Amino acid sequence: MKQYKASGKIQKARMTCALMGLGFISLLSGCGGGGSGAASEPVAPPTVSIDVFGARGGTLTAIVSATGCSATPTVTWQSSAGVAMGAGTTIQDTQANAALIATATCSTASATQTLAANTVHTALSAFAVLKNGSAVAWGNPVWGGQTDTAAAITGISQLFASERGFAALLSDNSIKAWGSSYVAITDPNLVYPATGAIASSALTNIASVIPGRVAYFATKKDGSIAAWGSFRGITNGEDGYIGDSKIGLSPITLALLSDIKAMASTEGAYALLKSDGTVVTFGDQDAGGNSSSVQSLLTNVTQLAGSNFDFVALRKDGKVVTWGYGYAANSGDAEINTTLTDIAKIYMNGYAGAAIDNKGAASAFGYTALIDSADSSSVTASLTNVSKIYATQTAFAALRTDGTVISWGDLPRMGSSLNAVQSSLTNVKSVHATEYAFAALKNDGTVVSWGDPELGGDSSAVSPQLTKVVALTSNKYAFAALKSDGTVVTWGMKSKGGDSSAAAPRLNNVRAIYATAYGAFLAINKDGSFVTWGDQWAGGGTVPATLSKIPYTS
Repeated sequence: MKQYKASGKIQKARMTCALMGLGFISLLSGCGGGGSGAASEPVAPPTVSIDVFGARGGTLTAIVSATGCSATPTVTWQSSAGVAMGAGTTIQDTQANAALIATATCSTASATQTLAANTVHTALSAFAVLKNGSAVAWGNPVWGGQTDTAAAITGISQLFASERGFAALLSDNSIKAWGSSYVAITDPNLVYPATGAIASSALTNIASVIPGRVAYFATKKDGSIAAWGSFRGITNGEDGYIGDSKIGLSPITLALLSDIKAMASTEGAYALLKSDGTVVTFGDQDAGGNSSSVQSLLTNVTQLAGSNFDFVALRKDGKVVTWGYGYAANSGDAEINTTLTDIAKIYMNGYAGAAIDNKGAASAFGYTALIDSADSSSVTASLTNVSKIYATQTAFAALRTDGTVISWGDLPRMGSSLNAVQSSLTNVKSVHATEYAFAALKNDGTVVSWGDPELGGDSSAVSPQLTKVVALTSNKYAFAALKSDGTVVTWGMKSKGGDSSAAAPRLNNVRAIYATAYGAFLAINKDGSFVTWGDQWAGGGTVPATLSKIPYTS
Protein backbone atom coordinates (compact mmCIF):
# COMPACT_ATOMS: atom_id res chain seq x y z
CA MET A 1 0.00 0.00 0.00
CA LYS A 2 1.31 3.43 -0.82
CA GLN A 3 2.18 5.68 2.12
CA TYR A 4 1.26 9.37 2.16
CA LYS A 5 2.95 11.95 4.36
CA ALA A 6 0.55 14.24 6.18
CA SER A 7 0.80 17.93 5.46
CA GLY A 8 1.96 20.36 8.20
CA LYS A 9 -1.57 21.71 8.57
CA ILE A 10 -3.01 18.24 9.23
CA GLN A 11 -0.24 17.37 11.71
CA LYS A 12 -0.96 20.58 13.65
CA ALA A 13 -4.66 19.72 13.88
CA ARG A 14 -3.92 16.24 15.13
CA MET A 15 -1.61 17.58 17.86
CA THR A 16 -4.20 20.11 18.98
CA CYS A 17 -6.81 17.40 19.38
CA ALA A 18 -4.41 15.24 21.35
CA LEU A 19 -3.71 18.10 23.79
CA MET A 20 -7.41 18.66 24.27
CA GLY A 21 -7.82 14.99 25.15
CA LEU A 22 -5.20 15.42 27.87
CA GLY A 23 -7.12 18.29 29.43
CA PHE A 24 -4.72 21.11 28.56
CA ILE A 25 -7.06 22.88 26.16
CA SER A 26 -10.68 23.30 27.04
CA LEU A 27 -12.24 25.18 24.19
CA LEU A 28 -11.41 23.79 20.76
CA SER A 29 -13.32 23.03 17.61
CA GLY A 30 -12.68 20.68 14.76
CA CYS A 31 -11.78 17.61 16.85
CA GLY A 32 -13.75 14.40 16.82
CA GLY A 33 -15.68 15.24 13.68
CA GLY A 34 -17.63 18.38 14.58
CA GLY A 35 -16.27 21.83 13.86
CA SER A 36 -19.43 23.57 15.09
CA GLY A 37 -20.10 21.59 18.34
CA ALA A 38 -20.83 23.35 21.70
CA ALA A 39 -17.83 24.09 23.98
CA SER A 40 -17.52 21.99 27.22
CA GLU A 41 -17.62 23.79 30.61
CA PRO A 42 -14.58 23.52 32.96
CA VAL A 43 -15.12 21.18 35.92
CA ALA A 44 -15.07 22.98 39.29
CA PRO A 45 -12.51 21.59 41.77
CA PRO A 46 -13.85 19.84 44.92
CA THR A 47 -14.33 21.89 48.08
CA VAL A 48 -14.74 20.89 51.73
CA SER A 49 -15.30 22.64 55.09
CA ILE A 50 -15.42 21.38 58.68
CA ASP A 51 -16.94 22.71 61.91
CA VAL A 52 -16.62 20.92 65.28
CA PHE A 53 -19.16 20.90 68.13
CA GLY A 54 -18.93 19.55 71.68
CA ALA A 55 -17.22 20.20 75.02
CA ARG A 56 -13.58 19.14 75.34
CA GLY A 57 -13.32 15.93 77.31
CA GLY A 58 -16.71 14.76 76.03
CA THR A 59 -18.09 13.67 72.68
CA LEU A 60 -16.96 15.79 69.72
CA THR A 61 -18.91 15.91 66.45
CA ALA A 62 -17.66 17.28 63.11
CA ILE A 63 -20.12 18.78 60.64
CA VAL A 64 -18.68 18.55 57.12
CA SER A 65 -19.88 20.31 53.95
CA ALA A 66 -18.46 19.37 50.56
CA THR A 67 -19.01 19.83 46.81
CA GLY A 68 -17.59 18.09 43.77
CA CYS A 69 -16.29 15.06 45.70
CA SER A 70 -15.88 11.66 44.05
CA ALA A 71 -16.55 9.93 47.41
CA THR A 72 -17.94 10.66 50.87
CA PRO A 73 -15.58 12.99 52.78
CA THR A 74 -13.52 11.44 55.58
CA VAL A 75 -12.63 12.97 58.97
CA THR A 76 -9.49 12.25 61.00
CA TRP A 77 -8.43 13.60 64.41
CA GLN A 78 -4.92 14.05 65.76
CA SER A 79 -3.17 15.79 68.62
CA SER A 80 -1.07 18.87 68.04
CA ALA A 81 1.94 16.54 68.30
CA GLY A 82 0.66 14.53 65.35
CA VAL A 83 -0.62 11.51 67.29
CA ALA A 84 -3.72 9.93 65.69
CA MET A 85 -6.74 10.23 68.00
CA GLY A 86 -9.43 8.64 65.86
CA ALA A 87 -11.44 8.78 62.65
CA GLY A 88 -15.06 9.48 61.78
CA THR A 89 -17.39 12.41 62.33
CA THR A 90 -17.75 11.61 66.06
CA ILE A 91 -15.09 10.73 68.64
CA GLN A 92 -14.73 10.59 72.42
CA ASP A 93 -12.18 13.24 73.42
CA THR A 94 -9.59 11.57 75.67
CA GLN A 95 -6.88 14.24 75.50
CA ALA A 96 -8.77 17.35 76.55
CA ASN A 97 -5.74 19.16 77.98
CA ALA A 98 -4.04 19.43 74.58
CA ALA A 99 -4.97 21.08 71.28
CA LEU A 100 -6.81 18.81 68.85
CA ILE A 101 -6.84 18.99 65.05
CA ALA A 102 -9.81 17.74 63.01
CA THR A 103 -9.25 17.29 59.26
CA ALA A 104 -11.89 16.67 56.59
CA THR A 105 -10.70 15.29 53.25
CA CYS A 106 -12.71 15.24 50.02
CA SER A 107 -10.93 14.02 46.86
CA THR A 108 -8.05 16.48 46.45
CA ALA A 109 -9.50 19.05 48.89
CA SER A 110 -9.04 19.20 52.67
CA ALA A 111 -9.94 21.51 55.55
CA THR A 112 -8.90 21.59 59.19
CA GLN A 113 -10.15 23.00 62.47
CA THR A 114 -7.91 23.17 65.52
CA LEU A 115 -9.61 23.06 68.92
CA ALA A 116 -7.94 24.86 71.82
CA ALA A 117 -6.94 22.82 74.88
CA ASN A 118 -9.65 22.63 77.51
CA THR A 119 -9.61 25.40 80.11
CA VAL A 120 -13.05 24.87 81.75
CA HIS A 121 -13.37 22.91 85.00
CA THR A 122 -16.51 22.25 87.06
CA ALA A 123 -17.12 21.49 90.73
CA LEU A 124 -20.61 20.67 92.02
CA SER A 125 -21.59 24.33 92.12
CA ALA A 126 -18.75 26.41 90.65
CA PHE A 127 -16.83 26.95 87.43
CA ALA A 128 -13.11 27.66 87.11
CA VAL A 129 -11.36 28.66 83.88
CA LEU A 130 -7.59 28.48 83.52
CA LYS A 131 -6.26 31.67 81.94
CA ASN A 132 -2.59 32.60 81.53
CA GLY A 133 -1.47 30.61 84.57
CA SER A 134 -4.25 31.86 86.86
CA ALA A 135 -7.84 30.75 87.50
CA VAL A 136 -11.04 32.70 87.08
CA ALA A 137 -13.66 31.14 89.39
CA TRP A 138 -17.31 31.88 90.12
CA GLY A 139 -20.39 30.21 91.58
CA ASN A 140 -20.97 29.03 95.14
CA PRO A 141 -18.74 31.31 97.26
CA VAL A 142 -17.87 28.45 99.64
CA TRP A 143 -17.53 25.44 97.31
CA GLY A 144 -15.03 26.75 94.76
CA GLY A 145 -16.54 30.03 93.61
CA GLN A 146 -14.11 32.20 95.60
CA THR A 147 -13.07 34.55 92.79
CA ASP A 148 -10.43 36.53 94.69
CA THR A 149 -8.78 33.46 96.25
CA ALA A 150 -8.47 31.75 92.88
CA ALA A 151 -7.15 34.87 91.16
CA ALA A 152 -4.36 35.24 93.74
CA ILE A 153 -2.81 31.90 92.72
CA THR A 154 -0.32 32.21 89.85
CA GLY A 155 1.88 29.85 87.91
CA ILE A 156 -0.86 27.24 87.45
CA SER A 157 -0.10 24.48 84.95
CA GLN A 158 -3.16 22.26 85.58
CA LEU A 159 -6.49 22.45 87.43
CA PHE A 160 -8.34 19.55 89.11
CA ALA A 161 -11.97 19.78 90.24
CA SER A 162 -13.46 17.94 93.21
CA GLU A 163 -17.06 18.21 94.38
CA ARG A 164 -16.37 21.18 96.67
CA GLY A 165 -13.43 23.02 95.18
CA PHE A 166 -10.38 23.08 92.94
CA ALA A 167 -6.70 22.16 93.22
CA ALA A 168 -3.98 23.84 91.18
CA LEU A 169 -0.76 22.10 90.21
CA LEU A 170 1.81 24.88 89.92
CA SER A 171 4.75 25.12 87.56
CA ASP A 172 7.11 24.43 90.49
CA ASN A 173 5.29 21.09 91.10
CA SER A 174 3.61 22.24 94.30
CA ILE A 175 -0.12 22.36 95.06
CA LYS A 176 -2.51 25.07 96.18
CA ALA A 177 -6.26 24.54 96.50
CA TRP A 178 -9.41 26.50 97.26
CA GLY A 179 -13.05 25.72 98.03
CA SER A 180 -14.56 24.27 101.18
CA SER A 181 -12.39 23.93 104.28
CA TYR A 182 -12.04 20.22 103.51
CA VAL A 183 -9.97 20.78 100.36
CA ALA A 184 -8.62 24.34 100.63
CA ILE A 185 -4.89 24.64 101.30
CA THR A 186 -2.89 27.79 100.64
CA ASP A 187 0.51 26.68 101.92
CA PRO A 188 1.90 23.52 100.25
CA ASN A 189 4.08 22.87 103.31
CA LEU A 190 1.27 23.12 105.88
CA VAL A 191 0.73 19.86 107.78
CA TYR A 192 -1.20 19.38 111.02
CA PRO A 193 -0.55 15.79 112.18
CA ALA A 194 -2.17 16.36 115.59
CA THR A 195 -5.58 17.32 114.23
CA GLY A 196 -5.99 15.12 111.18
CA ALA A 197 -3.70 16.49 108.51
CA ILE A 198 -4.71 19.11 106.01
CA ALA A 199 -2.15 17.22 103.97
CA SER A 200 -0.50 13.94 104.90
CA SER A 201 2.84 15.39 103.80
CA ALA A 202 4.10 18.53 102.10
CA LEU A 203 2.44 19.08 98.73
CA THR A 204 5.67 19.58 96.83
CA ASN A 205 7.46 17.64 94.11
CA ILE A 206 4.04 16.52 92.77
CA ALA A 207 3.88 14.45 89.57
CA SER A 208 0.13 13.77 89.23
CA VAL A 209 -3.19 14.38 91.00
CA ILE A 210 -6.38 12.29 91.30
CA PRO A 211 -9.43 14.18 92.64
CA GLY A 212 -11.85 12.47 95.04
CA ARG A 213 -15.30 13.65 96.04
CA VAL A 214 -14.05 15.90 98.85
CA ALA A 215 -10.40 14.91 98.80
CA TYR A 216 -7.30 14.71 96.62
CA PHE A 217 -4.60 12.08 96.16
CA ALA A 218 -1.28 13.25 94.76
CA THR A 219 1.62 11.09 93.59
CA LYS A 220 5.02 12.60 94.17
CA LYS A 221 7.93 12.19 91.79
CA ASP A 222 9.54 9.73 94.22
CA GLY A 223 6.42 7.52 94.02
CA SER A 224 5.05 8.35 97.48
CA ILE A 225 1.48 9.55 98.05
CA ALA A 226 0.25 12.77 99.65
CA ALA A 227 -3.44 13.25 100.39
CA TRP A 228 -5.77 15.82 101.88
CA GLY A 229 -9.50 16.38 102.31
CA SER A 230 -12.24 14.45 104.08
CA PHE A 231 -14.75 11.62 103.96
CA ARG A 232 -18.39 11.76 104.96
CA GLY A 233 -19.64 10.04 108.07
CA ILE A 234 -22.58 7.87 107.08
CA THR A 235 -22.95 6.09 110.42
CA ASN A 236 -22.59 9.00 112.84
CA GLY A 237 -23.43 11.84 110.43
CA GLU A 238 -20.12 13.61 111.03
CA ASP A 239 -17.57 14.19 108.29
CA GLY A 240 -14.02 13.11 109.06
CA TYR A 241 -10.61 14.28 107.91
CA ILE A 242 -8.52 11.96 105.80
CA GLY A 243 -5.90 11.93 108.55
CA ASP A 244 -8.28 10.38 111.10
CA SER A 245 -6.11 7.78 112.85
CA LYS A 246 -8.92 5.22 113.21
CA ILE A 247 -10.83 5.07 109.93
CA GLY A 248 -9.08 7.69 107.82
CA LEU A 249 -5.89 7.49 105.81
CA SER A 250 -3.75 6.62 108.82
CA PRO A 251 0.05 6.28 108.57
CA ILE A 252 -0.41 2.49 108.36
CA THR A 253 -2.88 2.80 105.48
CA LEU A 254 -0.83 5.49 103.78
CA ALA A 255 2.22 3.24 103.87
CA LEU A 256 0.32 0.73 101.73
CA LEU A 257 -0.15 3.25 98.95
CA SER A 258 2.09 3.61 95.92
CA ASP A 259 1.54 3.72 92.17
CA ILE A 260 -2.16 4.64 92.36
CA LYS A 261 -3.87 3.82 89.09
CA ALA A 262 -7.47 4.85 89.79
CA MET A 263 -9.84 5.94 92.55
CA ALA A 264 -13.51 5.27 93.33
CA SER A 265 -15.66 6.67 96.11
CA THR A 266 -18.96 6.21 97.90
CA GLU A 267 -20.70 8.83 100.02
CA GLY A 268 -18.42 8.03 102.94
CA ALA A 269 -15.32 6.13 101.78
CA TYR A 270 -12.54 5.86 99.21
CA ALA A 271 -11.06 2.89 97.34
CA LEU A 272 -7.70 3.26 95.61
CA LEU A 273 -6.61 0.85 92.88
CA LYS A 274 -2.88 0.24 92.67
CA SER A 275 -0.93 -0.67 89.54
CA ASP A 276 -0.38 -4.20 90.89
CA GLY A 277 -4.17 -4.80 90.89
CA THR A 278 -4.68 -4.61 94.66
CA VAL A 279 -7.05 -2.23 96.44
CA VAL A 280 -6.67 -0.03 99.53
CA THR A 281 -9.79 1.37 101.24
CA PHE A 282 -10.51 3.78 104.08
CA GLY A 283 -13.35 5.87 105.47
CA ASP A 284 -16.75 5.05 106.94
CA GLN A 285 -16.90 1.34 107.69
CA ASP A 286 -20.51 1.00 106.55
CA ALA A 287 -19.90 2.71 103.23
CA GLY A 288 -17.08 0.49 102.01
CA GLY A 289 -14.21 1.92 104.03
CA ASN A 290 -13.53 -1.52 105.52
CA SER A 291 -12.72 -4.12 102.84
CA SER A 292 -11.14 -6.69 105.18
CA SER A 293 -13.84 -9.30 104.51
CA VAL A 294 -12.99 -9.39 100.79
CA GLN A 295 -9.35 -8.29 100.85
CA SER A 296 -8.09 -11.73 99.77
CA LEU A 297 -10.41 -11.52 96.75
CA LEU A 298 -9.14 -8.10 95.65
CA THR A 299 -6.32 -9.22 93.38
CA ASN A 300 -5.74 -8.51 89.68
CA VAL A 301 -8.43 -5.81 89.82
CA THR A 302 -8.87 -3.91 86.54
CA GLN A 303 -11.79 -1.59 87.36
CA LEU A 304 -13.30 0.00 90.48
CA ALA A 305 -16.72 1.63 90.79
CA GLY A 306 -18.68 3.12 93.66
CA SER A 307 -22.38 3.65 94.35
CA ASN A 308 -23.76 5.70 97.23
CA PHE A 309 -22.76 3.11 99.84
CA ASP A 310 -20.99 0.19 98.10
CA PHE A 311 -17.86 -0.57 96.09
CA VAL A 312 -17.58 -2.99 93.18
CA ALA A 313 -14.32 -4.36 91.74
CA LEU A 314 -13.91 -6.11 88.40
CA ARG A 315 -11.07 -8.62 88.25
CA LYS A 316 -8.97 -9.69 85.28
CA ASP A 317 -10.66 -13.10 85.33
CA GLY A 318 -14.04 -11.42 84.68
CA LYS A 319 -15.40 -11.92 88.20
CA VAL A 320 -16.95 -9.17 90.32
CA VAL A 321 -16.38 -8.46 94.04
CA THR A 322 -18.73 -6.27 96.11
CA TRP A 323 -18.46 -4.80 99.61
CA GLY A 324 -19.93 -1.96 101.66
CA TYR A 325 -23.42 -1.40 103.01
CA GLY A 326 -24.85 -4.29 101.00
CA TYR A 327 -27.11 -2.81 98.33
CA ALA A 328 -24.76 -3.91 95.51
CA ALA A 329 -24.47 -7.50 96.76
CA ASN A 330 -27.10 -10.07 95.83
CA SER A 331 -27.14 -11.39 99.40
CA GLY A 332 -26.70 -8.03 101.08
CA ASP A 333 -23.24 -9.07 102.33
CA ALA A 334 -19.75 -8.59 100.93
CA GLU A 335 -19.13 -11.27 98.33
CA ILE A 336 -17.74 -12.43 95.03
CA ASN A 337 -20.78 -12.41 92.77
CA THR A 338 -21.12 -15.95 91.42
CA THR A 339 -23.85 -14.94 88.93
CA LEU A 340 -21.44 -12.65 87.03
CA THR A 341 -18.80 -14.30 84.85
CA ASP A 342 -16.63 -13.21 81.93
CA ILE A 343 -17.48 -9.55 82.67
CA ALA A 344 -15.84 -6.83 80.57
CA LYS A 345 -17.25 -3.63 82.13
CA ILE A 346 -19.20 -2.63 85.25
CA TYR A 347 -21.47 0.36 85.91
CA MET A 348 -23.18 1.70 89.04
CA ASN A 349 -26.16 3.90 89.80
CA GLY A 350 -26.82 5.10 93.35
CA TYR A 351 -27.70 1.67 94.71
CA ALA A 352 -27.23 -1.16 92.20
CA GLY A 353 -24.87 -2.37 89.50
CA ALA A 354 -24.98 -3.42 85.86
CA ALA A 355 -22.43 -5.35 83.85
CA ILE A 356 -21.59 -6.19 80.23
CA ASP A 357 -19.83 -9.45 79.53
CA ASN A 358 -17.33 -10.16 76.76
CA LYS A 359 -20.11 -11.36 74.47
CA GLY A 360 -22.08 -8.12 74.82
CA ALA A 361 -24.78 -9.50 77.12
CA ALA A 362 -25.81 -7.22 80.00
CA SER A 363 -27.38 -7.87 83.38
CA ALA A 364 -28.05 -6.03 86.63
CA PHE A 365 -26.96 -7.06 90.10
CA GLY A 366 -27.59 -6.05 93.70
CA TYR A 367 -30.00 -6.64 96.53
CA THR A 368 -33.21 -7.07 94.54
CA ALA A 369 -35.36 -7.26 97.64
CA LEU A 370 -34.84 -3.51 98.10
CA ILE A 371 -33.61 -2.13 94.75
CA ASP A 372 -35.71 -2.63 91.60
CA SER A 373 -32.92 -1.55 89.22
CA ALA A 374 -30.89 -4.52 90.51
CA ASP A 375 -33.39 -6.80 88.76
CA SER A 376 -33.16 -6.82 84.96
CA SER A 377 -34.96 -10.15 84.51
CA SER A 378 -37.93 -8.56 82.74
CA VAL A 379 -35.66 -7.35 79.89
CA THR A 380 -32.99 -10.07 79.92
CA ALA A 381 -33.88 -11.34 76.44
CA SER A 382 -33.29 -7.85 75.01
CA LEU A 383 -29.98 -7.19 76.78
CA THR A 384 -27.77 -8.54 73.99
CA ASN A 385 -25.17 -6.78 71.84
CA VAL A 386 -24.95 -4.01 74.44
CA SER A 387 -22.25 -1.41 73.78
CA LYS A 388 -22.68 0.88 76.81
CA ILE A 389 -24.81 1.37 79.92
CA TYR A 390 -25.94 4.72 81.35
CA ALA A 391 -27.37 5.43 84.81
CA THR A 392 -29.56 7.85 86.72
CA GLN A 393 -29.57 7.67 90.51
CA THR A 394 -32.08 4.80 90.42
CA ALA A 395 -32.27 3.34 86.88
CA PHE A 396 -30.22 2.04 83.96
CA ALA A 397 -30.37 2.40 80.16
CA ALA A 398 -28.46 0.04 77.86
CA LEU A 399 -27.50 1.18 74.35
CA ARG A 400 -27.28 -1.72 71.90
CA THR A 401 -25.10 -1.87 68.79
CA ASP A 402 -28.20 -1.65 66.57
CA GLY A 403 -29.08 1.75 68.08
CA THR A 404 -31.97 0.57 70.24
CA VAL A 405 -32.16 1.32 73.97
CA ILE A 406 -33.39 -0.96 76.77
CA SER A 407 -34.12 0.73 80.12
CA TRP A 408 -35.14 -0.63 83.51
CA GLY A 409 -35.47 0.41 87.16
CA ASP A 410 -37.31 3.14 89.09
CA LEU A 411 -40.73 2.08 87.83
CA PRO A 412 -42.71 4.76 89.73
CA ARG A 413 -40.84 7.51 87.87
CA MET A 414 -39.77 5.77 84.66
CA GLY A 415 -42.49 3.24 83.89
CA SER A 416 -45.26 5.11 82.08
CA SER A 417 -42.98 7.62 80.35
CA LEU A 418 -40.68 4.85 79.11
CA ASN A 419 -43.62 2.90 77.69
CA ALA A 420 -44.69 6.01 75.80
CA VAL A 421 -41.34 6.43 74.02
CA GLN A 422 -39.96 2.87 73.82
CA SER A 423 -40.88 2.49 70.13
CA SER A 424 -38.97 5.71 69.36
CA LEU A 425 -35.75 4.49 70.99
CA THR A 426 -34.16 3.40 67.73
CA ASN A 427 -31.19 4.75 65.77
CA VAL A 428 -29.84 6.18 69.06
CA LYS A 429 -26.35 7.70 69.11
CA SER A 430 -25.89 8.36 72.85
CA VAL A 431 -27.83 8.61 76.12
CA HIS A 432 -27.55 11.31 78.79
CA ALA A 433 -29.01 11.56 82.30
CA THR A 434 -30.11 13.96 85.01
CA GLU A 435 -30.65 12.64 88.52
CA TYR A 436 -33.92 10.89 87.63
CA ALA A 437 -34.43 11.22 83.86
CA PHE A 438 -32.84 10.07 80.59
CA ALA A 439 -32.54 11.72 77.16
CA ALA A 440 -31.45 9.85 74.03
CA LEU A 441 -29.80 11.65 71.11
CA LYS A 442 -30.63 9.95 67.82
CA ASN A 443 -28.53 9.86 64.66
CA ASP A 444 -31.11 11.99 62.84
CA GLY A 445 -30.56 14.82 65.35
CA THR A 446 -33.81 14.36 67.28
CA VAL A 447 -34.11 13.67 71.03
CA VAL A 448 -36.28 11.28 73.08
CA SER A 449 -36.62 11.69 76.87
CA TRP A 450 -38.23 9.76 79.71
CA GLY A 451 -38.28 9.75 83.52
CA ASP A 452 -39.15 12.42 86.08
CA PRO A 453 -40.90 15.19 84.09
CA GLU A 454 -39.63 17.91 86.44
CA LEU A 455 -36.02 16.86 85.84
CA GLY A 456 -36.12 16.61 82.05
CA GLY A 457 -38.07 13.40 81.51
CA ASP A 458 -40.72 15.31 79.55
CA SER A 459 -39.38 17.29 76.56
CA SER A 460 -42.71 17.55 74.74
CA ALA A 461 -42.86 21.34 75.14
CA VAL A 462 -39.67 21.78 73.14
CA SER A 463 -39.76 18.67 70.92
CA PRO A 464 -40.51 20.67 67.72
CA GLN A 465 -37.20 22.51 68.31
CA LEU A 466 -35.21 19.34 69.00
CA THR A 467 -33.97 18.79 65.45
CA LYS A 468 -30.43 18.82 64.06
CA VAL A 469 -29.07 18.32 67.60
CA VAL A 470 -25.32 17.52 67.66
CA ALA A 471 -24.64 17.39 71.43
CA LEU A 472 -26.48 16.98 74.74
CA THR A 473 -25.33 18.25 78.16
CA SER A 474 -27.03 17.72 81.51
CA ASN A 475 -26.79 18.59 85.19
CA LYS A 476 -28.81 16.93 87.95
CA TYR A 477 -31.97 18.82 87.01
CA ALA A 478 -32.04 19.85 83.34
CA PHE A 479 -30.84 19.17 79.79
CA ALA A 480 -29.30 21.48 77.17
CA ALA A 481 -29.26 20.49 73.49
CA LEU A 482 -26.77 22.10 71.09
CA LYS A 483 -27.94 22.29 67.48
CA SER A 484 -25.83 22.36 64.31
CA ASP A 485 -26.86 25.98 63.68
CA GLY A 486 -25.25 26.99 66.99
CA THR A 487 -28.49 27.55 68.91
CA VAL A 488 -29.47 25.86 72.19
CA VAL A 489 -32.68 24.24 73.44
CA THR A 490 -33.20 23.55 77.17
CA TRP A 491 -35.78 21.77 79.32
CA GLY A 492 -36.16 20.47 82.86
CA MET A 493 -36.24 22.40 86.14
CA LYS A 494 -36.41 26.05 85.07
CA SER A 495 -34.40 27.51 87.97
CA LYS A 496 -31.61 24.98 87.39
CA GLY A 497 -31.00 25.73 83.72
CA GLY A 498 -34.13 24.30 82.13
CA ASP A 499 -35.16 27.84 81.15
CA SER A 500 -32.55 29.59 78.98
CA SER A 501 -34.84 32.28 77.55
CA ALA A 502 -32.93 35.16 79.16
CA ALA A 503 -29.67 33.91 77.63
CA ALA A 504 -31.17 33.00 74.24
CA PRO A 505 -30.13 36.19 72.36
CA ARG A 506 -26.49 35.28 73.01
CA LEU A 507 -26.90 31.58 72.28
CA ASN A 508 -26.57 31.83 68.53
CA ASN A 509 -23.11 30.55 67.55
CA VAL A 510 -22.43 28.02 70.33
CA ARG A 511 -19.88 25.24 69.94
CA ALA A 512 -19.63 23.76 73.47
CA ILE A 513 -21.74 23.57 76.64
CA TYR A 514 -20.43 22.75 80.14
CA ALA A 515 -22.52 22.20 83.31
CA THR A 516 -22.17 22.14 87.08
CA ALA A 517 -24.11 19.30 88.71
CA TYR A 518 -26.08 21.59 91.01
CA GLY A 519 -27.78 23.58 88.29
CA ALA A 520 -25.88 25.87 85.90
CA PHE A 521 -24.73 25.84 82.28
CA LEU A 522 -21.87 27.61 80.48
CA ALA A 523 -22.01 27.90 76.67
CA ILE A 524 -18.98 28.92 74.60
CA ASN A 525 -19.43 30.49 71.16
CA LYS A 526 -17.10 29.89 68.25
CA ASP A 527 -15.49 33.32 68.67
CA GLY A 528 -14.72 32.65 72.36
CA SER A 529 -17.57 34.73 73.79
CA PHE A 530 -19.73 32.88 76.32
CA VAL A 531 -22.91 32.99 78.37
CA THR A 532 -24.11 31.35 81.61
CA TRP A 533 -27.60 30.56 82.88
CA GLY A 534 -29.26 28.62 85.69
CA ASP A 535 -28.79 28.81 89.46
CA GLN A 536 -26.42 31.70 90.29
CA TRP A 537 -25.12 29.78 93.33
CA ALA A 538 -24.11 26.95 91.00
CA GLY A 539 -22.29 29.18 88.49
CA GLY A 540 -25.23 30.45 86.48
CA GLY A 541 -24.78 34.07 87.54
CA THR A 542 -22.33 36.88 86.84
CA VAL A 543 -18.86 35.95 85.59
CA PRO A 544 -15.84 38.00 86.77
CA ALA A 545 -14.99 40.83 84.37
CA THR A 546 -11.43 39.53 84.06
CA LEU A 547 -12.75 36.74 81.83
CA SER A 548 -13.77 38.10 78.42
CA LYS A 549 -13.08 35.08 76.18
CA ILE A 550 -12.87 31.29 76.54
CA PRO A 551 -11.19 30.05 73.33
CA TYR A 552 -12.78 27.08 71.56
CA THR A 553 -10.68 27.12 68.40
CA SER A 554 -7.09 28.21 67.98
